[in-house]
Order: sequence, then C-alpha cells, then structure tokens
Amino acid sequence: MMEDKNNHEFAADRPIENLSDDLLGRSEFSVALAKALSGWHGKDSLVVALHGEWGSGKSSIKNMAMDELAKDNNDTVDIIEFSPWEWAAQDKITSAFFQEISTTIGLRDNSKEGKKLAKLFKKYGRYLNTGEMLTSGLSKALPTMFILATIFGIGGNFADQEWIKNISVGLLALLGTWGAFLKWGNSFLKQLAGNAEASAKDSELTLSQYRSELTSLLSNRKNTLMIVLDDLDRLTTKQLQMVMQLVKANTEFPNVVFLMLFQRDLIEDKLNDGLQSGRDYLEKIIQVPFDIPKIEGSKVHQVLFKKLDEIINSDQHAEKMFDSVYWGNVFHKGLSHYFTNLRSVYRFVSTLSFHFSIYKNENAFEVNPIDLIAIECIRVFEPDVYQGISESKMFFTKSYTPEGKDEEERKYLDSILGRSVNSKKMADLLKILFPTIKRLDRQTYDKGYYDTWQRNMRICHESSFDKYFSFNIPDGGLSNSDLTKMMELTGDRVAFCKFLLSLQDRSIIRTSLSQFSAYIELIPLDNRVSYISALLDIGDAVENESSGFSFNNSYIQIFQHLSWFLRRIKPEDGRSELLLNCFRESNGGIAIIEYVLQADTERTSGDNLLSEDGFNNIKELFIKKLDSLAQEKPEYLVSHPHLGSLIWRWKKWGNEDNVKAWLEFQVQNNHNLFYILEAFVTRGSSMSIGDAIAKPTAKFNIESFEEFLPIKILEDSLSLINEESLSISQLDLVNLFNKSKDKK
Repeated sequence: MMEDKNNHEFAADRPIENLSDDLLGRSEFSVALAKALSGWHGKDSLVVALHGEWGSGKSSIKNMAMDELAKDNNDTVDIIEFSPWEWAAQDKITSAFFQEISTTIGLRDNSKEGKKLAKLFKKYGRYLNTGEMLTSGLSKALPTMFILATIFGIGGNFADQEWIKNISVGLLALLGTWGAFLKWGNSFLKQLAGNAEASAKDSELTLSQYRSELTSLLSNRKNTLMIVLDDLDRLTTKQLQMVMQLVKANTEFPNVVFLMLFQRDLIEDKLNDGLQSGRDYLEKIIQVPFDIPKIEGSKVHQVLFKKLDEIINSDQHAEKMFDSVYWGNVFHKGLSHYFTNLRSVYRFVSTLSFHFSIYKNENAFEVNPIDLIAIECIRVFEPDVYQGISESKMFFTKSYTPEGKDEEERKYLDSILGRSVNSKKMADLLKILFPTIKRLDRQTYDKGYYDTWQRNMRICHESSFDKYFSFNIPDGGLSNSDLTKMMELTGDRVAFCKFLLSLQDRSIIRTSLSQFSAYIELIPLDNRVSYISALLDIGDAVENESSGFSFNNSYIQIFQHLSWFLRRIKPEDGRSELLLNCFRESNGGIAIIEYVLQADTERTSGDNLLSEDGFNNIKELFIKKLDSLAQEKPEYLVSHPHLGSLIWRWKKWGNEDNVKAWLEFQVQNNHNLFYILEAFVTRGSSMSIGDAIAKPTAKFNIESFEEFLPIKILEDSLSLINEESLSISQLDLVNLFNKSKDKK
C-alpha cells in the first residue's frame, strides 16, 4: 500500500475537526458554546448565530463544539448538519432540509416515537416541497401560458358564437397544460406524481395539523434537536431568503436549536431589499448572536513559524544561510500583518513549500531563503505589487540614480507601492529587501555590501534577481551550487583550471567570473598556492577580446581576481614571494604576469601590489620565460593570443635586438607571418547615432610595427605569397595591411 505523503505541505482549505487539533486556544469557547446549546429545552426553537469573517475559523469552532457534544455521555443532543449551498444548484433546499432531519432522527432514535417523528418530518417536507414546486413551476410557465392565452383571446374577438368560445377555453386549457409540460419538464411531473401518490397513501393533513403533531412529538423528546446551517455566505440572495424563511417558519417547534454560521456584514447586504435593512431582518430571526473570539496574532504566528522551520530545516544549505536578525526585520516590519488567521498561513505555506523545493541543490540552496519567503508572501497576498517588482529589475538592483531622474524614480516607486493594500508597510518591506532603493534618500553602499548581497543570493543583487521570478537558474550564469563547487575547487589547481575551461566552452566564463568575484575574500588562504597557480595557468587560455562596449573580458577578470586575492595577504607576509614562486612553477602564466607588471608600473606609490624587489624578480623571470619560449617553443609564442602586448614588454625589459631578430625570422615563415600581422591589429567596435548594433572595427598599426621592423621586410614576405591560397581571415589581414600602408 502506497504511503499518502504530502511532500510540499499542500493544505486543503478545511477547518479542524476536533478539540485536540486546536492551535489557537479557542477550545474553551467551543466547549462553553456546546454546553449552552445542549442545555436548551424551551417551548419554542432557539436560533443562534455564530458570526465571523472569512477565514476566521467559524467552521472550526463549530466542529470543536460538535466534538464536545459527541462526548456527552447523556446523549442529549441529536445534531443535523445541513449545508444549503450543497443543494442550492439543484433547487432542492427545502426537500433536502427536511430529508436530512428525517434521516438523522431515524438513525439516532429507534423508538416508536422516533420513527413516527422521522416519518412525519419527511411528509412535512414533501408537503412544503410540492407547494414550492407548484409555485415555482407555474411562475416559469406563465410566459408560455400568457402567449397561448393571447392567441386564443384574439381568436375569441372574431367569434361571438358560444360553441367557439367553449372550444377556445378547452383548447386553451389543453395547450396550457402542454406548454407547462414543455416548460417544466418530464422530471417535474414525475416527481409531482410521486408526491401526490405518496400523499394519497397517507391520511390527509393540513399544514397546521402537520405542525401541531410535530410540536407534540418534539415536546415529548428528551433529546434536543440541533440543526447546524453552515456556508450561508456562499448563497445567492434568493437562496439565502429561502433558508431564512425556512428557519423563521419553524421557530415554534420546541426542543429545536438552529445554529447558523455566517459573516454578518455579507448576509446583511444580501438581505437588504429596500423595504427593510438586512440587519433588522436578522434581528427578527436571530435570538442569540455570538461573535467568535478574536484570534491572538502571536498564536497564528507561532503556527506559521513552526511550518517555516519545517520547510527551512528540510535543506541543510538553506538552514546555514538563515539569518535570524535579518528575518526579524523582514517579518516584523513587513510580513506579519498578512497572517491574521490559519487560512492565510496554510495558503502561504502550501505554495512556499513547493517553490522552496525548486531551489534545492546538491551543494547549495539557489536563493536566499528569507528573501524567497518575503517575495513569495508578496506574490500570494499582493500579486499586483509582485508583478511590478518582477518587471523592474534595473530599478530595484542598480546602485545609483541618473542625474536629474530623482523625481521620476520616486514616482515610479510610488506607482508600485500604490498597488498595495498597505503602501506604508510595503514601502518598509521593500527598503529591507532592496536596500538599493535607499539611493532615493541619498544613501549609498560600497562594493563590499554588493559582494555580500551576491554571496548571500539576495534578491537585490542583479545576479540573483531573475531566479526569484523565473524559478530556475537564468541562462548565462552559475547556480549557487556551481559557485559553491567552484569555491571548493580552489584547493585543486588542475581541477580548478579544468572547471574554468568548461565555463569557457559553455560561453559563460565572463558572467561566471563576475559572479565569483564576490567569493574571493572567502577563499581559504590555505588554498593560495593552488588558486594563484591555476589563475596563472588559465590566463594564457581564456579569451581576451572585448565585445561591444565591454572592456572587462575574461583575461582582465582573471587578473582582477588574482590582484584582489593577493591583497588579502600583507606585503610583509610574503605576497611578492608567493607570486614569484607560483609563477616559477606555472606551466605558462606569462599573460597574467605581464598585466600584473604593467599595472604596477602605472600605480601611484604606496598602492603597488608588489614590493620593489618582488617586482624586479618577477620581471626578470618574465623575460627569461619569454626568451626560453622564443628558443624552445617558437610556435607557441608566435601563436599566443597576447603576442601583441608581450613583445612590447619583451622589447622594453629584455634584449631589444634579440626580440627584433626573432620577429624578423618569424615574418619570413609564411604560416607565422599572419600571427605577426594579427599582433599589430587593433580591434574594437563603433556605433553611429541611430544604430541598434555596434559594428566591429579593425586597423593595422604600421607605426607600431615600425618600432620593431621596417615595413619593407613585411612587404617582401607578403609579395612571395600566392593570395589565392589564403583563407578569408588571412586575406582580411593582408587587406588591412594594404589599406593602412596606402593611407600612410
């Protein structure tokens, strides 16, 4: 047998069934209500109303009271629970009402009097139902009969003879009956015939006689008959009036208690008929009105917290991310007023549990659990505000307001707040969730805050924002699980390099490195050698071209990560020596080291990454590695993507004559010639007014080439090449060279 398991805390909108399920401390009221109702033994019926708003727990209190009555050893109450709403669509409220009474009495009381009372209630209901059907059926058939009467009435105007009039009357009656049959339907006639047949078998009693006999039987009963009417709020005005009339017409029966559950203002509005107010109407029927006890907010919140604990604790990563101080601010300043009853709690927890499961991952939880709770609360209770936030990523995540746009941005925020049922509370909540909007109050945050928000997967950071609304990991970025894995791999040089190369293969390395920048200060310093060595190794392999107007390519990001990590190590703790040793053991690393050296030469005094001795030692090793590559691996060096910048540092810090001689030799090689041409091409992009897309630009720098070799050497090498054998990219390089030469 399969286990019935609710994996996502889905909660049906059902009231509690018994006293032991009480979570809000209202069992005492329910017990007192039960005792008061069971003690009634008056000569007339007692009509009691239990008032409460939607979701306030009327049905739960009723169920607890019924549970208490069921425990009564004296068995003094026969309870009939009747929901008119279940019968409203079938127009059987009256018949169902008395049928339920008859059935309940018949099951509970096997005595001669009990059986007689059950049978009498059934007859009484059939009597009333037949009258109701005739009245309803005739009213529906009147339009058809009126048309027929009109036709024959017109015929009568043209014939004064008595026999014609008699025929007209007869035909009118016949067609009227036929019209009624068509209008009411065969089922009605069958039911009417059944009722008539049943009535014929019984001794004929008038309505007054029925009531008199019922009164006599009820007076002699030991048990009180309690009729509970729930879900009255769902009825239409016409249906509600029918139920109220049923109660009002039967209030003279002794030992009968009516318990009616409804939201008073809704019922009063439906009963306003222009002749008297709904309130006056109810006062004539209801004898004892009760308002259900007000729910203590703290008790509702305790139920909520228990449910949230169960959800959060279901994932160890989410549990570790939970910040109790942050949660206290979010809940008490923004969320608490949404949870006023258990229905709101269960409604919220059901959807939260499902969405929470989406973000679970093997190595991490993909969003901030508190922000998820908050945005899910807004989604459930303030859908219009949620929609506005989801469409405003830039507004809620950017760090600054463009000059002159302050008033415009304030109006935009007000337009979203205006969708809330409580704009003041919503404003407080959004300032906690999105501290970035405090820029409107001239409050700003430095980079450290943004890094913390990114690491904590906060909704206010642009890298995480979309996850909260798409319920998945947006394309082009890493999941929190991947970032956690990336952090773990910093202790393994080879594995970390392999992971970065896989990101490059997926074309997401740039975005991924941007995400990981917030984690650099968390990398264990024990991993410093493996991490730095891996960055040097990978620096020669990652792409170094900028696209569009972005100058922050992967190569520069690797340099930035290295620089930020090294600054965590104080100079006196051997920062320069650490980099020197890692560079010495690196498989390559010349591209990143070249950038480190160049950056230090451009920094102001006191801001250098390296000490003076460290700079000189690393620069010397850099030149030695270039000299070695030129001799031992010329193909590797000439095809290096950073050749253009490397040869400038090589020439500046090394032996200039050796560099020029090496280049001249490479130019004479037909294959390597094109690597040299590419090294002196500057590529970029441009956009004209009205353009939607930037156009790529390229230029061969003859002046730069002439710093190394005469143009004549390059021309001679190109003149020996058959252009028909060249690839498209090689032809483009030749054309760029010729175009620049012509301009010069």
